[in-house]
Amino acid sequence: MKKLLNRLWFHFSLPHLAPPRFGRHGGRPKKGIALANELGGMFAHGHQTLQIDPTATLPVAGKYLVYERGSSQYYAKPTAGVNMPLGTSPDAPYQIGDFLDIERFGASQGTQLGYSAGAITIDHLVGSAANGFVQDVTAAGNGTYWVIGRAIKTVSVANQEIGFLTCAPYPVTVTGGVLAYAAPA
Repeated sequence: MKKLLNRLWFHFSLPHLAPPRFGRHGGRPKKGIALANELGGMFAHGHQTLQIDPTATLPVAGKYLVYERGSSQYYAKPTAGVNMPLGTSPDAPYQIGDFLDIERFGASQGTQLGYSAGAITIDHLVGSAANGFVQDVTAAGNGTYWVIGRAIKTVSVANQEIGFLTCAPYPVTVTGGVLAYAAPA
């Protein structure tokens, strides 16, 4: 019996055969675990899981569109360029009930992709436009726009892939070619 206990002790003392432990000394994991039923949760890497809004036109036109809040806090829909944008999504929801990963502006690291609503010049401010597209705010006409970042390349026409550095969205007003910061509502 003692021999058997020694073998079992040796077997479980090997790290690759030991029962799983969380953290350095066991116990609960240090970071949160994403559960399948958790919707709208924001995680450390700036991504949020939301559901496509039932009022959105489906299937969605494509990937890497800009999304805004839908009819509830758990829904998202392609932006119309009027409301505050949340972020882009690498997903293209096909039907009601589909989930999508939103890479939140100002919270996720690195650059993000989008599709241009028209010509965009490198280093210009970009903002959300209708149908989930990205537009050049620096060269825009009179109006109020939501700035979401700064372009990292130039595109000459609409529907071109555009990369941009993100920031937390903020509104600006363009009057006569001059940008003015507009206080958030």
